[in-house]
This record gives sequence, C-alpha cells and structure tokens, in this order.
Amino acid sequence: MLERKAAPLREQAVEVLRASIVRGELVPGARITEKAIEQRLGVSRTVVREALRQLESERLIRIQPGVGPVVAELTLDEARQLYEVRAALEATAARLAARNADDAQIAALRAAFDSIPEQRPDEIDALLAIKNGFYVALIAASGNHIIGEQLANVQARISQLRAVTLGAPDRQAAMRAELGAVVDAIARRDEDAAYRLSVAHVMAASSIALDHLSTRAKDIA
Repeated sequence: MLERKAAPLREQAVEVLRASIVRGELVPGARITEKAIEQRLGVSRTVVREALRQLESERLIRIQPGVGPVVAELTLDEARQLYEVRAALEATAARLAARNADDAQIAALRAAFDSIPEQRPDEIDALLAIKNGFYVALIAASGNHIIGEQLANVQARISQLRAVTLGAPDRQAAMRAELGAVVDAIARRDEDAAYRLSVAHVMAASSIALDHLSTRAKDIA
C-alpha cells in the first residue's frame, strides 16, 4: 500500500520539477536543494531523491560532485545533436501522418494548427502549451506513439531553448507558416514534402538556438 502511495507522489514531484525547468524557473546550472523541494512540495526526502533520479535519467539535471543536483546545461554540440534528433523524429511523424492519418485525424491536426496564434502571446508558456498540443495531434495522426515518447524527451531537454527560439523577433509568423506548410503537405498525402518541410521547420529553430548558445559562450569567455 505504501509503495502505491509513494509512486504518485514521486510522479507529482517529477512533474513539478520538470515544469519548473521547462518554464525557466530553474535555470541551467542552478543548484537544486533537497530540503527546499521537500518544503515546497510537502513530500519526504525519499520521494525527492526518487524524483531527482528520474530527472537525472532524463538528463534534465546532473549530479555535480561536491555540489549535488544542478539543472543540466547544454553544450553547443549537445544542442546541435538534439535538434538533429528532433528533426528526424518530427519529420518521420509527419511522413507517417501523410501516409496513415484518416480524415478525422487530419481535421484534428488542422484544428490544433489553427489554435496557434498569429501573434506571439505575452506568456511563452502559453505558446509552448499550444505547440505541444499540435505535436500531440501530429503523433496521433502518425499512428506511432513511440516517436511521441522520444520526441517528448528531446523537447524536455531543449525546453529552455524552445523558449528562446519562440521569443525571437519575427519567429512567430515564420513558425506558423512553416507548420502550416507541413499540415498542408500531410493533408494532400505528400509524404516527401511533409518530411522535408518538417526538417526545415526544426532547422530554422535550431539556427536561432545555436546562435544563442554560441553568443552566450562568447559572453562567458
């Protein structure tokens, strides 16, 4: 019985901490103290440590000798590799959606796209939630939920960079145009175009993110 109660508490702790990292409340390099988490969430140290182990396995945090758990910082090369993986996953999902989706799934994907605002909202969190809804519809249309699981992990690891890319000047209009082209390709069952346009969308975001990391590295140096 105790194990059954502990599991939901651990999952809740993981969700809260993951969300804090995604929203940028816990910035890269920030130290995470177990006591502060215990007090914030009202859970035991055992639950906190289990949650931290889960986040470490997702590579959202790392254990730094002599310091303890800290929010993981992406190197320029790690970010490049993650965006390459994201491009492959998203593009494959788009190709499969063009091949497999039924009319209802394409309509749902179109509706999810239509919910993306033409102008960026003040809160990036809101835009990230809407975009995540689009990806939920894309994965459903693809019929491959394993891709969705892998993509969610990659998105989590680059979550703060997504906020950077979405916050870039003029990115909202460009992002919406890119995704609209992907949806149109899926709707007309053009697998190759859906794949190619998805890769282009992710690489456009990647360029902004990598420029940001490169500039930050120069500033630190």
